[in-house]
Amino acid sequence: MLKKVYFVLFFILVIFVAIISASIGYNMYDRKNNDNNIIQYKEEANTDFFKQQEEPVDNITVAKITPSTKMTYEYFYKDDSITEVVEDVPPYFLIDLTRNDLETNFKDWQIKSFSPKEVVLQKVIEGDSTQHYIIGEYEGYIAVYYEKEINGTKLKEITDIPLEGLSEEEQQKIKEGIKITGKDELMRFLESYGS
Repeated sequence: MLKKVYFVLFFILVIFVAIISASIGYNMYDRKNNDNNIIQYKEEANTDFFKQQEEPVDNITVAKITPSTKMTYEYFYKDDSITEVVEDVPPYFLIDLTRNDLETNFKDWQIKSFSPKEVVLQKVIEGDSTQHYIIGEYEGYIAVYYEKEINGTKLKEITDIPLEGLSEEEQQKIKEGIKITGKDELMRFLESYGS
């Protein structure tokens, strides 16, 4: 009878050891599998995190032309060293372009500055500017003529400054024509006679 008891106890012990061994083995396998899944999840999460971080940074750091960007075009004429400046709103085909887009598509322009607030472009042009004037007389008033005909005319404008208020010598100079180069010099000249 004692043999039977030992046999049953031994049998229970073997089953108990088998169950514990199976349980430990399963837990070790499951833990290893979970560790691999966690590592893989972390790698995917890190990759996604960095992708998410890169995209907004790119969108923020790349300046683009917007409808409210002030466009400044500088035309530099080599022969007379005159720069004509034109300010405007951006045309529709420039909106959303980056600095690189402008450099690629407008190679004959130099980008002097680029921001969403203002873009300054300069173009160097061979030849003279249109800023060559002759101060003359038209029906008793000081008039401004283009030195060369532009769009079929030489007359630029007639001022409201009468010749009769000037000395005989000044009147004679104006009737013969006084050459002026540049808008700034023209404005100074007209202001000196207008005051």
